Amino acid sequence: MPKNGISAEALRANSELLERLRTSKLNSLKLDDVKPFSTQDPTLEPLAVQLMHYIVSFALNEGQKVSVRVGNKRYEWNGQIGACARGGPVGDWFNQLPSPECLQAVSAGVLARVNALNKVVVLSMRGPGDLVALHDKVPAETMSRERNTSTGQATTIESFAACNPVGRPNQATSDCGWSARYVGQCLAQRSGDTGPRTVRLKLNSAHPRSFPVFVRVCAGIHGCNHVDYGAADPRSRYIKHIKSDALDGPGDTVDFTCPANGPAGVGIVDEANSTFEQVGYFSVMLSEPNFSVDVKFAGSNGDGVRYPAKEAELFRYREGAFYGNIFDSVPNDARPDGVLFDKQYACYGEDWDQGAANLADRLCALPASDAAAQCFVHEPKPCSPFNGNPGACIRSAGGRRSIYTPCDETGANWKYPVTVYLNHPCDLRSDSECSSFKRWLIDRSLR
Repeated sequence: MPKNGISAEALRANSELLERLRTSKLNSLKLDDVKPFSTQDPTLEPLAVQLMHYIVSFALNEGQKVSVRVGNKRYEWNGQIGACARGGPVGDWFNQLPSPECLQAVSAGVLARVNALNKVVVLSMRGPGDLVALHDKVPAETMSRERNTSTGQATTIESFAACNPVGRPNQATSDCGWSARYVGQCLAQRSGDTGPRTVRLKLNSAHPRSFPVFVRVCAGIHGCNHVDYGAADPRSRYIKHIKSDALDGPGDTVDFTCPANGPAGVGIVDEANSTFEQVGYFSVMLSEPNFSVDVKFAGSNGDGVRYPAKEAELFRYREGAFYGNIFDSVPNDARPDGVLFDKQYACYGEDWDQGAANLADRLCALPASDAAAQCFVHEPKPCSPFNGNPGACIRSAGGRRSIYTPCDETGANWKYPVTVYLNHPCDLRSDSECSSFKRWLIDRSLR
C-alpha cells in the first residue's frame, strides 16, 4: 500500500532533477551531473533521494527498479504502483521518454503524498481508468507512522522485530517475531442490536504442524503489541491490542468483539439495508511465517465480516484530489517556502466539514488562515460544487471507487488527478483525535 510522507521541500529544492527526469528514460537515467547528486550536498541530497523514491514508486511496477551510479555511490529506487509502466494507460517511462499524461499522473501521485507533519501514513490513491489498481486485500501495517529521530524512517512495531534468539514467538503474549497477515472489516453494530457483535476466526487447514499457532488481533490497520503503548505515546491512538490466543490446530477458533472504529451511517456494510450500521476494522498477526497458514471467517455472509477486506472497504473517507505538473513548476519568488506553487494544485472533498483546514494542516502544518497567508501559493478549493462554490473538478460516479476527474485550474484541464481516500478521517491531522473539527460528514450518495 502506498504511504504518505514526502516533504514539500523536496519539490522546491530539486528543479534540476525534475528537469532531467522530464527529458530522460528511466532505464538510462544519468544523475552524475545533476545537483545535488553531483555535489553530494548533505542537506539537499537526502531530499532528492526521497523525491526519487516517490516518483519511481508511483511510475513503475513492483519488480522494476531504477539504478544510478554517481561516483562511487550507487542509488536504487523500486517501483510499486506502475502508473507509467509498460502496458499502462499513459505510456512506458522505463523504456521511453515520459508522455505528458505520464508526467501529469506521476505529479498527482507525488503531490498526494506530501506531508508537512513528518508522518508516514497509509492511504488509498485512485485515478482515472486503470491508472492505480485497488488491492483485493491489504496487509496489516508493521511500521508506525512516527519517524525515528535518528534515521528519519518509520519505526517497526516491536512485535514484528526479530526475537533474540531468532525464531517464532514462543507464547501468545510475546512481543517479537510475529508475521503480519491482513486487515479485515466487521460490523460493530446495527440498529436493534442488544450488545456488541462478536467476530469468530478459525485457523485454516494449511497448518500441518503439531505445535500451536499463536494469533493476535489488533484494532485498525496496524499490527500491535500484547501491551499497548502508554496514553502519552501518539502510537497509542492507532495501535491497539484486542486479543492474543493460541490455535491448537486446523478449525480452532478465536473470538473477539468487533471494534467500533470505522464509519457509521445507513447501509455502510449492506447498501440494500436501510438501518444504521457502524463498521470496524481489525488486523491479524500470526506466529507462523508461512503465508499459506492463515485464518478465515467462521460465520455467515450476513454477519458483515470480510477477511481479508478489500482496499475500497477499508479506505472510505474521501480526502480530496491532487493534480498538476511538478516537472514544469518553478518555486514562487514571493513565497519561496510556499506549497502548491506554479502548476501544482489540490482540492478538498465535500465529505469534509472543514476541508481547507484539513489540507492546511496536512500540507503546511498551519491553521487555515495562516496557511493562506504564509504557505499556499494556490489555495485549495472544494473539489466539486459545495456551498455555492462551483468546485475545481468533476466528481465521477463509481461507488467506493468514485474519483475527481478532470480538474480545471487557470484554464488548464488536468485529466489525471489522484483522489485520496483515508482509513480514518484523522489520519493526516496533527491532532489525531480531530478535536478541532466538527463531526465528520459522511456523504451517503457515494458509499
